[in-house]
Amino acid sequence: MGEAHCQDTGGIDCAEASRRLWAFLDGELPSLSKEEVEAHLKYCTGCTHLTEKQQQFLGLLHLDHSPAGLEAQAAALRAKILERLAEARASGEM
Repeated sequence: MGEAHCQDTGGIDCAEASRRLWAFLDGELPSLSKEEVEAHLKYCTGCTHLTEKQQQFLGLLHLDHSPAGLEAQAAALRAKILERLAEARASGEM
């Protein structure tokens, strides 16, 4: 996953964390294995970043693609954009 960003913690390495990633995200790992992945993610920014991206991908798979669901998602996106614009204006970034 992110070996360039990883400290040697004495636990699993990036390659092993990568092999366990999908099972980890699906909640299918035994508790010891899950704890090892969690410990690795505390120290490895590269693997943490990849895990976040995979979580976003999984989120996209679970979106409601019905017309009502798409409209709700569009409304939420509009609200988020307007909020960020207001924050940028308030901070003088715009």
